Amino acid sequence: MKTEKKVIANTPIERVMEITEFFSVPENRGKLQLPIPESAYMWQNLGRMYNVADILRGGPISDLPIEANPEIGKVSYDHGGQQVTVDEHLDKYPIDAFLVTHQGKIVFERYNTMRPQDKHLWMSSAKVTGSTVMALLEDQGKIDVKKPVPFYIEELEGSDWDDTTVEDALDMANGLDSTEHDEEIQDTRTNPERGYFKWAVTLGFLVNPNQKERNPIEVLRSMKRKYPGHTAFEYNSINTFIMNRINERVAGKPVNELISEMIWSKIGAEHDMVVAVSPQGYPMSFGWNLSTLRDMARFGMIFTPSWNKVSAERIVPESIVKMIQTTGKPEIYDKGYVGQLMMSRFPGEKSITNRYMWDAILQDGDMLKSGMGSQGLYVSPSRDLVINWFSTGDGTTMEETMARAIAKSFD
Repeated sequence: MKTEKKVIANTPIERVMEITEFFSVPENRGKLQLPIPESAYMWQNLGRMYNVADILRGGPISDLPIEANPEIGKVSYDHGGQQVTVDEHLDKYPIDAFLVTHQGKIVFERYNTMRPQDKHLWMSSAKVTGSTVMALLEDQGKIDVKKPVPFYIEELEGSDWDDTTVEDALDMANGLDSTEHDEEIQDTRTNPERGYFKWAVTLGFLVNPNQKERNPIEVLRSMKRKYPGHTAFEYNSINTFIMNRINERVAGKPVNELISEMIWSKIGAEHDMVVAVSPQGYPMSFGWNLSTLRDMARFGMIFTPSWNKVSAERIVPESIVKMIQTTGKPEIYDKGYVGQLMMSRFPGEKSITNRYMWDAILQDGDMLKSGMGSQGLYVSPSRDLVINWFSTGDGTTMEETMARAIAKSFD
């Protein structure tokens, strides 16, 4: 039996004010990252909590014709030893919206707590917007990813970042401590002594009034080397922060302007994207981006043969797509938490890699970027397929596995 739809936009004003007041309490601010009822609202209305910057659309809206295929809802996958269909999954788990586009057409679409025009947090799925910008700047000869990070961010000279290349950061393999998931004790979001926590405090999404450091670069300078770069895939949003600051310094524009100019204004998006801004004015495009579901799919399509259904020009050259698909290092993939997690989500798959902020590149070239709270963007260039979703989940509901089953159903 289908669950009753509870559209977040219909939240009564009294409840909206309660939620806003809840997050105004300093000790509750970090709870935005948890799948609690208050977050369910705020993940679609982040502007009530943060200042946001626009990532502007442009030009005519690209048409996504609808050719609904209800058979997709019958596709099943193994969820903990039980076969679950797509329809059953979308009824049972906290999926806010789910979309499948094939050859530039919408073939499956479902909204549970959203309307098509509503925006939702991408969480870490947003990381590939900035990495795409960097790949394009690299393709233009403006960035050399083999250079050490302090070549572009001079404030980090004299720290352990001296031996970290831009590519190390791009691939979540910088070899430094202060990781997001891979410290000896899994308390990076709750322990004020952790480097990741201190960095997050400087940007305002975790709170510690006793912390002296208020400049994120100051925290980054204190990071220490564990082993050489590209030894292990160790996930860390600090890498994305570094990447976006390099993009800004090379191009001389804020990252929200770069994403707009180089990507968003060219894909026929229906709506602007927005991104939360830190107290220092940094667009926090490592996760705090919001867009509609269909516009997220349009972004995914620029990596597929249907790029010309959304753009007058090929934004991402085939050479970049091939580089992402074929030049990762499978030998480092299972050395960290996220790689091990993704291997459990894609059972039986061999030689999975990560590259340029994408969490999983499968042997057939399919690409996944996931985000906290079970957000996801799954792109299959060979099948001309994009699957993307927004959720208010806890990250355990296996949408990645379901997306893989859907992709294989097109073979």
